[in-house]
Amino acid sequence: MTENCSDEYEIAVDYVSNSVDSSFQNGSCDDLLGYGVRPEAVTLLEQDGTCTFGGTDYQAGAPAWPEGGLGWDEAREYVGTVQRVCGPLMSGRETADGTFVNVGQDYPSADRFTFVFWDTSLDPIASGTTVCGQGEIYLYEGVAQMEMRDPSALELWE
Repeated sequence: MTENCSDEYEIAVDYVSNSVDSSFQNGSCDDLLGYGVRPEAVTLLEQDGTCTFGGTDYQAGAPAWPEGGLGWDEAREYVGTVQRVCGPLMSGRETADGTFVNVGQDYPSADRFTFVFWDTSLDPIASGTTVCGQGEIYLYEGVAQMEMRDPSALELWE
């Protein structure tokens, strides 16, 4: 499907990744559009009642991150350096190895930024939360990431 129907595949991925029951979901259709989720997927999510329009004030442009943090979408330019990275929470995925917190874009987009917490889980995070963390930025399979040891080191801003 990815070769012959790339647009349909991306819409399906956006829809499925945002329709899974999770405490990391965002309930605002406006925010999902602002985070780059395809409009067709957002329409499906709205029809399912997963998100709603209104109540947000998303505006294009570079947001000012809390306390001067580096934007998630700029992180790959700073690979190998220690930075404080901030961005909008898209999803959190727990595996047997740990928890992966996706920021800016959702998994499987290679454009996302991921905070990685090995061998630990996180408490639920409210939708619409801006998260920040400090550490060394590295690339793993083309995705900018940062390993975090302590869940309390992930800053939550509402």
